Amino acid sequence: MNKSDLRRQVAELFIVRASGFNLDSQRLYPNLEESNSNLKRLLEEGVGGVIFLGGTVKELEIRCNVLKKWSGKPLLLCADIEEGVGQRFYGGTKFIPPMGIAQIYKKDNNLAISIAEKIGYFTGKEAKNIGLNWLLAPVCDINNNSNNSVINLRAWGEEPEIVENLTSAFQRGVSSSKMMTCAKHFPGHGNSEIDSHLDLPEIQNDLSKLEKFELIPFKSLIKQGVNSVMIGHLLFPKIDPIYPATLSKKLVTDLLRVKLKYNGLVVSDALVMNAISDKYSSAKAAVMAFDAGIDLIMMPKDIDEAINSLTDAIYSEEISLERLHLARERRRKELDLVSNENELKKEELMNEDIKNKFLLDASLFSKYITRNSIFVRGENTIKPEINDINLIQIDNFDQASNKLFPALDLPKAAGFVNLIIHPLGISPWQKANKKKLELEHFGNSKMLIQIFFRGKPFIGLDYRSDHWIDALKKLELEERLSGIIIYGCPYLYDKIRKTIHESIPLAYSPSQSEEAQKQILSRILQSKIARMEIEKNLSKEFTD
Repeated sequence: MNKSDLRRQVAELFIVRASGFNLDSQRLYPNLEESNSNLKRLLEEGVGGVIFLGGTVKELEIRCNVLKKWSGKPLLLCADIEEGVGQRFYGGTKFIPPMGIAQIYKKDNNLAISIAEKIGYFTGKEAKNIGLNWLLAPVCDINNNSNNSVINLRAWGEEPEIVENLTSAFQRGVSSSKMMTCAKHFPGHGNSEIDSHLDLPEIQNDLSKLEKFELIPFKSLIKQGVNSVMIGHLLFPKIDPIYPATLSKKLVTDLLRVKLKYNGLVVSDALVMNAISDKYSSAKAAVMAFDAGIDLIMMPKDIDEAINSLTDAIYSEEISLERLHLARERRRKELDLVSNENELKKEELMNEDIKNKFLLDASLFSKYITRNSIFVRGENTIKPEINDINLIQIDNFDQASNKLFPALDLPKAAGFVNLIIHPLGISPWQKANKKKLELEHFGNSKMLIQIFFRGKPFIGLDYRSDHWIDALKKLELEERLSGIIIYGCPYLYDKIRKTIHESIPLAYSPSQSEEAQKQILSRILQSKIARMEIEKNLSKEFTD
């Protein structure tokens, strides 16, 4: 085989990132997302997979078709869809975070398992209908460390049994829609306080501990036939003191392939992440990952350098040609299972009413789950007095940029004055004591406190919330606390629940969605009049 043909075969095993938007100018992360001209070149040169973020569901549907034409061969088209298509693409259905389903599981096992399976079905079918064929989900990590900033609400629980049962149910649901699934982040990212996007986490578990805890959900999904397993950028010094899991034969080949007898696709987490890219070049990381037993290389920092390096390693017989053929065969086998061009053409001919009914059913189901995941302590409701303050902490301006943001709109219509805390805004905390609010800024008003807070990738050291405990206690002692709502982090909610007297209205939602805001506020605010006021204002703005 000449080197040019070999390079095309090697390129098939690489996945690059692209925007779901059609125009280069619309890219949300241009430093990570290939331009259209470069994407077209890479696909024509044989690159075999694309991971998407951003855009509308309709744009992505068009884009998937364009990319397939550029490539001229079957592509892996994927996204990190862990909470429904709407998590990544505008206009899609968004479900509550998996940890919210785990909260339901503690009350009703069977209900939670049923919900997880239906989420898998709705997510898989909706993603398939817009052109994707591979969901990079479910997260199989067990979040047994409350200080874990990166996994957090993405996990399906904090106990092996809960995560095993719920991820298995999600897997069944997605599989019924003929979509590829991915168990991640092997061998377990739950017991970490370091975000691998930012640095390399070190986990002090030996193989015995992994088998009794972290590996349980992965073993279950392997038995179910999960299509792929993603390796996390994690260092387990008691198993391999030198190499992170992504580059470790001991963890990929010896543990996953041999001991757990997994023969499906193995994919790396994104090599652009600091845990790898700070220590290894794109060339070295790609060769080492493939040599360790990984089949698909996700998002190297320099895609051409990585492809060329792996091509050279195989051409020089540093890595065998048989190893390349095996990886390509695994990829082909999994793609064949979900290649359904004829079925997709049939679905395109379906009545639009049927498609719309599916999306309506998914939306109604999402609202139903949201309602079941909300916790309200007691039956106390809040009626504001003149100049009472609705103090909101957000960590993302996008949360408040929509026309309708119930967390602001409903309290305002009920009589509160809105104030927003944001990391880029003026700090409300005392300079001498970051645990105390500068109450002089707020007059003598009582306050409704709404905190949008969750662990997520890249949050890093900003994943801190204990300062709120002291601040809320101070407000309570001064009789200036109207109520508290937590959106996202269950750990902060638990601390507040144990600290603040039960006479203070307190509510929690794992979801931060507009629907969750609306549902939770309607339960603790006397807000029927407020909702009518909002509808009137929106109608006025529309006609203006």
